[in-house]
Amino acid sequence: MPLHVFEPRYRKMVEDALGSHRTIGIVLLKPGYEQDYQGRPPIYPLGCSGAIVEDERLDDGRHNILLLGQSRFRVLEEQDSEPYRLAAVEDLPDLVDDTASLDPLRDRVLAALDRLTDGSAVVQLKGDVP
Repeated sequence: MPLHVFEPRYRKMVEDALGSHRTIGIVLLKPGYEQDYQGRPPIYPLGCSGAIVEDERLDDGRHNILLLGQSRFRVLEEQDSEPYRLAAVEDLPDLVDDTASLDPLRDRVLAALDRLTDGSAVVQLKGDVP
């Protein structure tokens, strides 16, 4: 995932990560975050870690970085020691070879497409796509 980092708190986060483990986490803000965007608005508890595999530091302190997704995590506890969020997290296992559990979801998605198009859509799955 390419990212352009321009906010001062995230510039510091990238600098700190580049000086150590080169890893950052990404979580989504919950709806209504706009009212407290500069503070610490509520977040969803699940996120993804990414390794900074490329970094271009611009003259004004901004960064263009390229993240490589590593693992999913759950936020256990947030810390207030930096202008950006720091958290204790637990890694979540990736579900491997669990495609059978996706069958009901696939059926629901296909049924929704059928309803949205009044049955006029033709969906063709190529290969062994669960």
